[in-house]
Amino acid sequence: MTWFSRFFRKPDSSDRRAALLNEGLALAMEFGQDWLKPIQPRLLQRYPALGRAELDELDGECRAAMSFGHKATYEHCVKFGKTVSVATIAPVVRAKFPWVSEANMARLFSQGMYYAYKDGAVPL
Repeated sequence: MTWFSRFFRKPDSSDRRAALLNEGLALAMEFGQDWLKPIQPRLLQRYPALGRAELDELDGECRAAMSFGHKATYEHCVKFGKTVSVATIAPVVRAKFPWVSEANMARLFSQGMYYAYKDGAVPL
């Protein structure tokens, strides 16, 4: 019966929160016209039931995770050079932000590497 019941299980509120945070983090990391713009208006379009306080909280946590992931990648590049990988950075980021998905972790790492190469922290 447990196999069947998983199809009728209501999502846990922590699952919902992690999904919102990951969607928000993806929005925060977008390049192009929305680069470095607040995520609240875009999240509100997708989730009109979210209140202003929750939107602001999501924006803050997503920006903190993005900044932390970029900084961790950059610092590891300075310390270890090109041997840094997503596998090296993921435990560091997840220690502080356990909700970050695999896809967002890969983007955090990629963007952090971009900044490290751009600033010359890692020689080409």
